[in-house]
Amino acid sequence: MNCRIRRRRSEGFTLIELLVVMGLISVLISLLLPAVGNARRAANATACASNLRQMSLAWMMYVSENKGRLPENIYFTSPLVSADTVWRGYWPGILDTYRVRGQTILCPSADQPIPFLQAIKGSGTAAYAWTGRWESFSPIHFSATAYRDGSYGYNRNLTVGGVTPAKSSRLNSIKPLGEVPVFFDCIAPDAQPSFADNAAKVAPPPNLQGTNLPLSAPQHWRFLIARHGRAINVAFADGSTRRVPLEETYQMTWNLPWTKFRLELPIR
Repeated sequence: MNCRIRRRRSEGFTLIELLVVMGLISVLISLLLPAVGNARRAANATACASNLRQMSLAWMMYVSENKGRLPENIYFTSPLVSADTVWRGYWPGILDTYRVRGQTILCPSADQPIPFLQAIKGSGTAAYAWTGRWESFSPIHFSATAYRDGSYGYNRNLTVGGVTPAKSSRLNSIKPLGEVPVFFDCIAPDAQPSFADNAAKVAPPPNLQGTNLPLSAPQHWRFLIARHGRAINVAFADGSTRRVPLEETYQMTWNLPWTKFRLELPIR
């Protein structure tokens, strides 16, 4: 009987051995977590680029079917513009007709609508999607139950009613296509950075998270967000998509004429 008890005890772990094993497991987990996090971020960035590619393709199909004419700059209702026209006429409605909607306009790194209200109603952050929940009639809000959430913005310079490249309403005015951004990671549905001829005229945002921006915030702050590291994904007018470091966003051709330069931005 005593032999059996001693044998059972010898077959089990001592407290010290158990603590050593638990310590080793903790060390292994701490080593693996950064790798898992990096893999997840890389996967999100890849899925984001795929979303932007689909959006760009739908936009190009629309422009082609309209003989090169760019979309209208339709964002607010008026006596001459109905809520239905606004809902269907701007880029979210246009893409919706090509079945590009829902999760496709949500970056995996910011796929949850912002749960709190910022000074700019419905605006998102680097980590949260924008939402039409708190807007009035617009391309992202039709009613209390029909509104859109998204993580991307549109270059409003590429609209008939906006300041288009070469002040034209047609795609053939945009050159070179591979340098003109169409869709990009953004905390709002669109952005129209002003013409700038030197870096001194471009005010840097207070942070790269898109949080607590005032109503008077410059338009370029909307896409200066650290969503994919210190960079955003961008879809260009030629259908290509690539990662653009934040400091290099003003080296893209947002409008014509446009002087390119590298931005100086805050650390965080």
